[in-house]
Amino acid sequence: MIFVAAVLGSAIGVSLGQPLKFEALIPVAYFAYHAAFLYLWAGQSPGRRTFDITVVPARGGELRAWQALARSLARPLFILAAAAPMLDSISFSTAAQIAFVVALLEIGLLYTLASRRTAADLVSGTLVVNTPPLQPHRAPAAPMYSATDAEFGYPPRRPKDGK
Repeated sequence: MIFVAAVLGSAIGVSLGQPLKFEALIPVAYFAYHAAFLYLWAGQSPGRRTFDITVVPARGGELRAWQALARSLARPLFILAAAAPMLDSISFSTAAQIAFVVALLEIGLLYTLASRRTAADLVSGTLVVNTPPLQPHRAPAAPMYSATDAEFGYPPRRPKDGK
């Protein structure tokens, strides 16, 4: 999806007479995709929804706009910071290798921290949790008690004189 957005952005740039570097569009598309879905879909994206996981604030409540923006911006910024010393002579393959190393560091954080959070989660104050699938409501087909249930005491009786 991000790749498709970058291709579309590049094509729009070419059609407007302003060709954009495809390599520069990938982090922008990544940021826009994740920020938009995190905020508009309450912490989910199509992939997160498929795997029943949700991004929530670590302290509870609803995901705020700044948290969605910070979490979405953190990973591209980490990759850019790692690549900054060689921006003059960086190629697409070098950028891919740096992104791979940053992803490995993120996975290392995920498996070594007790809270199982990545650097993006730590920066934005979020947590990724499992979302249990919705369960159908199972209402009883008949009343849950009867006149002879001891739980409700003795059933009411009419007085013998008919009143």
